[in-house]
Amino acid sequence: MEPAPSPLDHPAVGRRVFYPRSTTAVPTHLVDTGTARLGCHVRQTFPSAGTVVYFHGNGELASESDAFCGDLFTQARVNVCFVEYRGYGASDGQAALVAMLGDGAKVVEALGLAPERVVAFGRSLGSLYAIELAHRFPRLGGLILESAIAAIPDLWPLDREAEEIGCGAVALNREIATHFDHRAKLGGYTGPQLVLHAAGDRHLDTTHAERLHAWGGGTEKRLVVFPHGNHNSILMANLPAYSTALWTFLRDIGMTALPGGTRQA
Repeated sequence: MEPAPSPLDHPAVGRRVFYPRSTTAVPTHLVDTGTARLGCHVRQTFPSAGTVVYFHGNGELASESDAFCGDLFTQARVNVCFVEYRGYGASDGQAALVAMLGDGAKVVEALGLAPERVVAFGRSLGSLYAIELAHRFPRLGGLILESAIAAIPDLWPLDREAEEIGCGAVALNREIATHFDHRAKLGGYTGPQLVLHAAGDRHLDTTHAERLHAWGGGTEKRLVVFPHGNHNSILMANLPAYSTALWTFLRDIGMTALPGGTRQA
């Protein structure tokens, strides 16, 4: 018997959190989750390298992320999969906070990736699903969080939505604590972690980055707060420093391919 849907998957919450759009861009891979097909964009360029599984922000698309920053990963000599959400881009289904928690694992399995050779990357909303992937695969090769969310209520107080759903704010916050306890999830992940944030992020202040970094259960943890830019301009406003931080991390954890196709030691 299927469990009852979480109140967090109610359309009232979905309207607050998600901004799905369709696209004519043709995905390279369609991943069947069992209840939806996800139109993902994958660059599998380096056979010996690891793969970054990238979860984008709520106002973005996988195809747009590929066009905007795909070269950044290619230049780092790693493979990358831009995961699409349900209802976004060429994916079908409906975006829903809890129902999508297992989609990242389905993508990893569909691509035939060993978790040890996967780095989860979560930008903004995508941090929820990158953290979940590290939770589901404790031996995940690495975790990168950019402009990430430490606590959902800090960003989206859902009292009005709770009233609309008729479940009450206490019950809705209990659902958040059940499914999105990032402190517990990160505490159980002992792999390498990189947290990237802009000092000028007014959407999510730097305390989010500080908490996420502190909660990581491993010893190989890095926190980089960039002096320029904001929530959406963090990459371009800090491009040289951002690239260096990203590439150094991927190299140090052995995910990059050396020229000639050998793996970085």
